[in-house]
Amino acid sequence: MKKHFLLFLYTLFIVFSAHAQSRVFKQVSGGISTSLHSILQDGSLVGYLTFTELEKASKDSFNYEIVIMDENLNDIGKVKFRQQKLNLRDVSFEQDILCLAYIKSDVLGTTPRHKISYKKAARKGYVSFFAQFINLQGEITKTFEKKADVDIYVALKEYEMGIRPFKQDIQLKNITGVGFAAFYGDKTKKPLLTFNAAGEKISERQVKEIAGSYYLHTAGDDIYLLTQKADMDSRSGYTLYGYSGTANSPTLKLQLKDKKQRMLDILGFGNDPATGKLYISGVVGKSWNSTTSDIYRIYNGEFQGIFKMDINSAHKEDVKTVYSCWADSASKDITAKGYINSAQGHIVPRPSFRDFDGNTYFLGSHLTAKKNKGAIIAGMVLLPTLIPYYILQGCGAFGSYSYDDVLLMQMDKNGKINYIDSIGTEKYKQKNVAPSMDNCSFYSLTNQDTKTSFLIVKGEKDIIIYNVNEKKIVRKITRKNNQMKTNIYPAKDGHIIVSEFDEKEKSTKLSIEAI
Repeated sequence: MKKHFLLFLYTLFIVFSAHAQSRVFKQVSGGISTSLHSILQDGSLVGYLTFTELEKASKDSFNYEIVIMDENLNDIGKVKFRQQKLNLRDVSFEQDILCLAYIKSDVLGTTPRHKISYKKAARKGYVSFFAQFINLQGEITKTFEKKADVDIYVALKEYEMGIRPFKQDIQLKNITGVGFAAFYGDKTKKPLLTFNAAGEKISERQVKEIAGSYYLHTAGDDIYLLTQKADMDSRSGYTLYGYSGTANSPTLKLQLKDKKQRMLDILGFGNDPATGKLYISGVVGKSWNSTTSDIYRIYNGEFQGIFKMDINSAHKEDVKTVYSCWADSASKDITAKGYINSAQGHIVPRPSFRDFDGNTYFLGSHLTAKKNKGAIIAGMVLLPTLIPYYILQGCGAFGSYSYDDVLLMQMDKNGKINYIDSIGTEKYKQKNVAPSMDNCSFYSLTNQDTKTSFLIVKGEKDIIIYNVNEKKIVRKITRKNNQMKTNIYPAKDGHIIVSEFDEKEKSTKLSIEAI
């Protein structure tokens, strides 16, 4: 789901030089560490900040520095302060105020690694949720702290392994025209906090719903919490809860199932770029996890089609859902089992996004699968003998699978499906054992000014920038050239961050470029 929440974290870097539209971060070893974070408002990037832990100030406190940058990487504010050990988890922006959410502790990261010292720290130590409110001039206008219910001894042991003390990590979102919403989960409770832009707490709801994962989202002044079951057999068991205004209890509870009680797997979860309202999109059926059986489920048409859901407010009567079966494609190019005739294969469903005209796009790797029915029958006969069966499996006699290209499909605002295009990438072939991952990763970008949507397709060798409106590749970037590794991340509207890591100099250059 993260792509759904844009956060770029660079650890163990210090600023080496700075220019408008470009900065260089040089890797160091030692007591100073800097992380770079994007600043989001209503899901859009509005700036950046660096959070630096400087030298230790006392036995249990450190000196910190925050540098605030605009969307062009120009410095616009700086703040220095002293505080106990902080771990910055999320950043948001509303009404010219930055809200930073931390894990704060007087023992984590400062206690010597020893059983006796851990037991001593467990008797008096604490861990808390800590929020800091900063204006653009670099002044801390307000702070908020709430102690968490954490087993300190266990937390200290897990901290050694890089495990954070909260069961549910801190999530922070802005509420348009109001302030901020924050969510986390400790040992016994899951608070959902809201603040105004002045940093004053407005409300504190206790989330009672039990789930494996929670995803916080806001649209307008409505707050949403998407939950997912922890049971591995119910990977797609999503439920959406909505809180309208100041309501303490959910005003919306929506299990994501269709009328036939088939589960809906989410691929898109965000705000419609035209309306600002929440939308959800995905496929009808259980999620898949790159196993042989799941590839055959796609091949055999277990996924019946795709859906889109518009949530205009946190009330059930304001939820509109459209389902479209594969066979309902406008051009009749897609079979009932999801086979795309013109692409000669299936789509492995991955991210989904919405454009400014109400169209919903689905993209994923192009899957071709071939089964050898005779070998499968022979394998089942020989299964009790084990060795001959595994010999057949090992030599790829049962079938083969390959990923090549990225396929793009569209569900228009009326629910009609169309296959749009194939974006060429490297080919990934493997027999019997399914590929452990897609041959590439991808996400979408939008240009608010031109109302244009772009896809960033990151293959092993190249990065491709694809214009969805014009249906063509507009740029191709080599990922590695000699000692330079290049990567691409979303930036301000209509722009990208080009990250270039110099292996020799151990430095990273970030440049903001127009698409």
